[in-house]
Amino acid sequence: MKTINKAVATSQFSFCKMFFSAAASILLIAGFNQTWAQDAYPTKDIQLIIPFAPGGGVDQFGRTVARVLNDEKIVNKPIQVANKPGAGGANGMAEMVKRKGDPNLLLGIATHAVVTPLMLGTPHSYKNMTPIAKIFSEYVLLVVRTESPIKTLKDLEALIRKDVSKVKIGGASIGSSDHITIAKFVRAVGADASKMTFLAYSGGESNAAILGGHVDAGMGGLDLIDLVTAGKMRVLAISSAQRLGGDFKAIPTFVEQGYDVTHSTWRGIFGPPEMPAPVVQFWRDSLAKMVKTNAWKAELTKNQWVDTFESSDAFLASLNKDQESYSVLLQQLGLVKK
Repeated sequence: MKTINKAVATSQFSFCKMFFSAAASILLIAGFNQTWAQDAYPTKDIQLIIPFAPGGGVDQFGRTVARVLNDEKIVNKPIQVANKPGAGGANGMAEMVKRKGDPNLLLGIATHAVVTPLMLGTPHSYKNMTPIAKIFSEYVLLVVRTESPIKTLKDLEALIRKDVSKVKIGGASIGSSDHITIAKFVRAVGADASKMTFLAYSGGESNAAILGGHVDAGMGGLDLIDLVTAGKMRVLAISSAQRLGGDFKAIPTFVEQGYDVTHSTWRGIFGPPEMPAPVVQFWRDSLAKMVKTNAWKAELTKNQWVDTFESSDAFLASLNKDQESYSVLLQQLGLVKK
C-alpha cells in the first residue's frame, strides 16, 4: 500500500510540476506580447533595406513608405533607408537571411522576391523571409527618348520583325516586370522573345541609357512620367488593361493599340526569418493604418499606384500563386529551363 501511495504522490508531483511549468511559459509569452504592445517597440531606429540602387521604382516605394510612416507618426522611431543593390535583389535578401530574428530590420522589394531565385538560382526567396504586407501594384511604361525615330508601337514592331536580336531594350533586372512586359510584346508581334536583346540596369542607370540613346527603347515604372512631362521621353504604351487617370490619361495601352499585353508588379515589405511574432504584427498593423491615411492616398493618386494591400496569410497565398505563374511564364519565354 505504501508503494502504491508513493507512486501516486510521485505522479501528482510530476503533474503539478508540468502544470506550473506550462503556466509559467504562458505567462512569460503573455508578458512578452504585452511588452511589445505597450509602445516599447521600436526602441531604436529601423533599417529598411532596398535591394536596388537609388532612383528606381523600388527605391521610390521604400522611401515613400518610410516617410509616410514617420510623418503620420505611425512609427515613432526614424526609418532609415539603406540601398543594397546587386543580383536582382538577391544581395538584399541574403542580408535579411543573415540577420535572422532582427526586430529592427525590414526589406522593401517587388516581384524579384519570386523571380530572381527562379532566374538566377540564388538561394534565398520570399520563402526564407517573413512576409509582412503587399502594399500596392503598378504598371510598366514603354518609352523612347524624344529624338528617337521610333514614334509608335508599329515602328517598334517593324524593327523587331526585321531582326529582334538587333533591337536593344533597356530596363531593370533580367526577369523583372520590365523584362517580362517587353517579352510579352515581342511574343505578341510574332517574334522569338528569347532572342531579344534586353539590357539590365540598376536604378536610375536605365533612364540614363534611354536618354543617352544607348538603347532603342526602354521600360520603366510610372515614375518615368516626370521625364515624359519634361519633354525628354515619349511613351509608346502602358501595361494596364485600361488607361489611367491624371497625368497618365493621354497614354495609350498596349491593348487599345491591338496588342494583347498587360502586366503589373507589386511592391511589398518583408522581415527577416524568425522575426518575433509581436513585431510582425506591429508592422502589419502599422502598414494597415498607413494605407488608410490621406497622405498615403495622395501618393497613390499622384503615382497612379493601385491599392492591392494584403497581409498575413493573404499575402503569402498570393506569393505562392506568383511562384507558380512566373515559373510557367519564364519557361515559356526561354528565361528559365524546363
